[in-house]
Amino acid sequence: MKYELPELLLDIEDGVIDLGWGHPSSTLYPSAEVINAANIALAGQSATAFHYGAAQGFGPFLESLNLFLSKEESYGVTSSPKNLFLTAGASQGFDMTCTLFSEPGDCVFVEEPTYFVIEKIFRERGLDVIGVKTNSDGICLQDLEDKLKKGIRPRFLYSIPTYQNPTGISVPRKTRMELVQLAEKYNFLILADEVYQLLNFDSLPPEPMMHFDKNNRVISFGSFSKILAPGMRVGWIHSSEEIIEKFAGSAYAFSGGGLNHFSSVIVNEMLKSGDIEINLFNLRTTLKNRSDVMYDALQNHFSSQIQFNKPEGGYYYWLKFNETVNTEHLLPIARKYGVAYRPGNAFSESGNFDQYLRLTYTLYRSDEIEEGVERLYKAYGRYLR
Repeated sequence: MKYELPELLLDIEDGVIDLGWGHPSSTLYPSAEVINAANIALAGQSATAFHYGAAQGFGPFLESLNLFLSKEESYGVTSSPKNLFLTAGASQGFDMTCTLFSEPGDCVFVEEPTYFVIEKIFRERGLDVIGVKTNSDGICLQDLEDKLKKGIRPRFLYSIPTYQNPTGISVPRKTRMELVQLAEKYNFLILADEVYQLLNFDSLPPEPMMHFDKNNRVISFGSFSKILAPGMRVGWIHSSEEIIEKFAGSAYAFSGGGLNHFSSVIVNEMLKSGDIEINLFNLRTTLKNRSDVMYDALQNHFSSQIQFNKPEGGYYYWLKFNETVNTEHLLPIARKYGVAYRPGNAFSESGNFDQYLRLTYTLYRSDEIEEGVERLYKAYGRYLR
């Protein structure tokens, strides 16, 4: 039966290899393990998953999640379940944070470039969004300090400190420490979007932002969308007990009985069984292999015509063309050649990223990635002609 309304967010034109979507491929979802966990959670006609949940989140899930994060080398922050709050994914967490910790007219700093939807989320809440420059270390501390010294006072600084979207850069440890110090000095909160923190390939990333927080400055956002399946709509906030209590004490969390109680009961079983750890290992292996394939394809086809860094984790390649190229103008040509991507200016309103584009390697098999890069190169040649 054909439906008038779409089933999924993912929408790709037939015949196009769309390297713009930051989604995992269907083959990476552990369907059998999710079914097994659901059967365990619902065994004996248990009604636990069907009740209203606790406002902070399903207690056993928060305990299992705390243990899991403490054991993971790429996370490794020792805390307590009291430092965690269940969300229905990171985006829902950002929206709730705006409701609880800001008012229309407040200012928020974002990295330039940044995740292309976050500015819309903030603006829908009436916040004034100001970009802060980035460099090879991620957010530029000098530009941030200059703005703060001029008297601009943000309510939040939104940052993707690890394997940033779109640049793939990780903020060094020293810079993370200095960011928290600036937040303390100028009295703003750091919203750390750390959904890629666990997706390292070889070397470990710097510790997550909560490792450096001593004075209730950091609100960290994690998500099972990147390490399990986005349709589960399960994520978490990691922060101080004082901040977590504000989330848990909100009327929204109380009225809803937790933000995704049913799915968290199932994910809890997967945390207890070790299925999440196994899936995470498989994801790291697969994504690293696909990243390697994309790197080789870019080197083979484009050689010195583009500048880019090989990511150490996460989802993204951020390319800069050496020729004067407008990637928004290149895109329709690329589509005719059967490939697509996200133009650089999609990640900023400054218009300073004409020569940039973002590619992802998560949605397609290795042979499709190679084919997609080859099509992009042919489209680029046509554009130059």
